[in-house]
Formats: sequence, structure tokens, C-alpha cells
Amino acid sequence: MRITLFALGTRGDVQPTLALALALHAAGHTIRIVAGANFRSWIESFGFAFFPATDMEALMKSPRGIAWVEERQPLKQLAHMKALAIEHGSEMTQPIIAAAPDTDLFMSGFIGAAFVAAVCEKYDIPHINLSLQPWRRTQSGAASLNALLPRATSPLNRWMGKFAEQMVWDSASVTTNRLREQLGLSRYSRADGTHMMASFRILFGFSRHVIPPPPDWSAHINAVGYWFLDDATGYRPPDALDAFLNAGEPPVYIGFGSMSSSDPAATIHLVIEALRKTGRRGIIASGWGGGMVEALPESILMLDKAPHSWLFERVAAVIHHGGAGTTAAGLRAGKPTMVIPHFTDQPFWGRRVHELGVGVKPIPRHKLTADALAAGIRALTTDTTMRAKAETLGAAIRAEDGVGAVVAAVDALARERTAAGSR
Repeated sequence: MRITLFALGTRGDVQPTLALALALHAAGHTIRIVAGANFRSWIESFGFAFFPATDMEALMKSPRGIAWVEERQPLKQLAHMKALAIEHGSEMTQPIIAAAPDTDLFMSGFIGAAFVAAVCEKYDIPHINLSLQPWRRTQSGAASLNALLPRATSPLNRWMGKFAEQMVWDSASVTTNRLREQLGLSRYSRADGTHMMASFRILFGFSRHVIPPPPDWSAHINAVGYWFLDDATGYRPPDALDAFLNAGEPPVYIGFGSMSSSDPAATIHLVIEALRKTGRRGIIASGWGGGMVEALPESILMLDKAPHSWLFERVAAVIHHGGAGTTAAGLRAGKPTMVIPHFTDQPFWGRRVHELGVGVKPIPRHKLTADALAAGIRALTTDTTMRAKAETLGAAIRAEDGVGAVVAAVDALARERTAAGSR
């Protein structure tokens, strides 16, 4: 099959998609990828045809992007999402249309799925939603992004999930309806949009050991396991990183990935102070937030980037923003985790890490202090029960084959379509 993968988002969205792309290509499928223009060289290095969409790094570093990251109120966060979708709508949607003529199957992440669904409706192309977050409504608190009763099974959680789906549709509605009009399709109301989203065939890219699938998910929803890109093959660390790791006890990893900031230097100073208070060695990942300091103590290394699959095996604990991909990598490595959520699904992952007993209670970024971070570091590095649970969970995740499950689902769909065409 000719498959187009739509991976609008940050590296945490694109990297799992690349893992699927490589496996699907190995299974004999022809692959093209739509993603942020900033990922062009990385994606093309694997030999895949590439359709550039919105530059996600530039978007996240824009004034509106920073305001989105730093906003504390969920409804205002959604307002920023809507404004960004409207502002960059054409850049997000036109590559999907361009890819459609040579596509037998679209596979999209959660971000922009409504855009892909419109193009699939127009050209009668099947669509599978690939999501790293459990965004479908359910009574299960453990599987609810916005649960009112996180530790319970309750109709209130399902009601809140329905409300959240409506809000997500609202954030994409203007851009989606503009696209639908361009394609000659009727506009969608909120009811139409949420009904359309509920009809998606969904493959969730997370472990059942992290989010147990609830019985009230419909039959076309399946949690298949994480999608890891093993990008550490042949990796050779920079001399400074290699020397630092060999110079003492395993350090604590601290990084906020693609989260931009209006004052990145202040964040770095906060992290340095927390590490100083604990006496622990640390690796600070600069990420998209940037920020530098004039001098660092010998016990701290500032790192541009390194494969998480390689680095996390060599640290004592991981502290990060709670992106789905980074959370998955830390759990797979069996490391105690602390999440400092900024927005969207990050509070959910912080909550699940804590509920599973493999990490400390999350602290929202706007509430983070050096003392609170130091307390978290101490707990992560001294709690032997937490460490044992993290190691057990890591082993269970490593035993799964989420990528293989997606390939099997696509092959089954290809056989179904071949059979239907032959009748």
C-alpha cells in the first residue's frame, strides 16, 4: 500500500511515527511523511518522501507559542491552540491535499486528525488514527486525560471526556471547516465534528501496563504498545558526555524537550540550584527552550541532544516535561520519573507515573521551585521501592511489540481491501 503518515507536532510526535514508517517500509509498503518543515533533514535521512508542513520549532518559539506553553488555564490553552491552528491552517492542511492523489491509506496522529479525515472523506481514502494519548471518553480514571475522579471508574469521567472532545473539536473547527469548504464538503457543527472523531479507527501507542484498556472503549479502539525508534544504534557520545558519565555516580537527567520559555536562563538556574541542594550530579538538556549560563559546576553537564534510548539507561532518574514520547522512553528504561507538566496531555502522564508508583507527584511548571525540585530529586534517587517498581514496569514495556502490532493491523487492512476489490 501507498501510506502517508501525518505527524504534525514536536519531536515526541514525529519520532514514534518514524519508527512505524521504517517497519511499514520493511513490510513492503511505500511511505511518505507529512511533518513540520524543521524535521525535513531528519526524515529525509531515512530515505522517505517528505511533505513539509508548519515549522513546529518556529511555532513553539513564537510569542503565541510561548504564551500557549506558559498559560495555566486549560480553556485558555485551547484558545491559543485554536489561534495557532487558524494562523497556520494553510501550512498544516495543504500538504495533506498534495499527498492524497498517491495515497491508499492515511495514518495520522491526534494533532490534525480532523484535517486528515476531511481529505480522506473527499477522496475516499481509509484513515487510521495513531494517537499517543488516550483521548477517547471512558469511565476509567486511569485512561482519562481529564478525569474528574482519577482513581475511580465513574460516569463523571466519561462525561468529562465528552466535554474535552468537544473542546478539542472547537480548537480545530475553524481550520477544519475552511478545509472542508475548499474541498467542496459541507461544514461540520460541533456535534458533527465530535461524531466524526468518535468514528476513527484508533491504534493507541502506549502500553497496557501504563494505561489498562477500559471495557467501554469501542471495538475499533486498540492499545497496542509504544512505538520506539531505536536510534541509538551506532551512536557514539561526544567526548564531554562520555567523560562526564564516567566521572562519578549516575547523574539525574533534567530536560523539558520542546517546551519554549520566555526566560529559559531562569529555568536553568532553578535546576542548578536544586541539584546543588541535593549534591547530585545532573545532565541538563537544553531542548527547544534554549538558555545558557556562563559557567557550570563540574557536577553538571549541559547537553544539546542524545538518544533517550541510549542516555536514559545511564542515568539514575529522569525529570522532564511529560511529553508522551519522553515519558515512554523513561518508563521503558525503568527509571524513576518526575514530571514537570506545562500543558495539554502532560499533567495526565505526570499523574499516571505517580499513580503507578514509579515516580513522584508531578509539579506544574508554574509552581516549580528549587526546593520542590530538590525534594523530588531526593525521592527519585533514594526510594528503593519506587526504583524496583520502575524496573519491573520497564521490563514489561520492553517485552511488548507495539510497532509490530501496527504493521499487522495495516497488513490486515490491505488484505481486506484486496479481497473487497476482487469481489
